[in-house]
Amino acid sequence: MKVMRTLITSKSEDLTIRLPDEFKNKKLEVIILPYSEEEEKAERRERLLRIYNKSKGVLPEGYKFDREEGHER
Repeated sequence: MKVMRTLITSKSEDLTIRLPDEFKNKKLEVIILPYSEEEEKAERRERLLRIYNKSKGVLPEGYKFDREEGHER
């Protein structure tokens, strides 16, 4: 599923959004929420803690870090 996320600072009551070509002629759901940097940091920390706890802090045998693969996500 293609997702588009954009953070903006509103300057008026009007908002114009430029959509990627893949979104043309599609039914779209638009959700607008106030952004909280504190919530974003807390969610990121919780997600990382879940990953860490699931792995018990141990990497699989033969694990090799690939920086390029990490940046693909």
